[in-house]
Amino acid sequence: MNSLEDLTNDSKYLLASMYKLYIEKRKNGLSKDEATNFNDSGYLHKEVMPRWSIEDVIYSCRELKKCEFLTYTFYGENHLILITMTPRAISLMESQFKDKVDSVIDYVAKIKGLIPFI
Repeated sequence: MNSLEDLTNDSKYLLASMYKLYIEKRKNGLSKDEATNFNDSGYLHKEVMPRWSIEDVIYSCRELKKCEFLTYTFYGENHLILITMTPRAISLMESQFKDKVDSVIDYVAKIKGLIPFI
């Protein structure tokens, strides 16, 4: 899996939403290390995907990890910690959106429209 087209719509939506937040963090002066850090599955659920169940967040994280777009560590049952966007994910998103938040927002809205339960 090398492109966004290889991902499910759910995972595209999560990755694009995370990338949007990454761009915002960088524009606010955070280092790349800080900007790629998404803490844990609870943070992703609360701050990035509040309308999803925690199980759906974890499921999409697993898909993104298989594609080498995220890294994380399991901590107990159904809890991910140390969630980080990989350079591979950032490179893919940069080539797709050129660090333009408006382009990412438009893409997120388009993908969201393809997911019937959101």
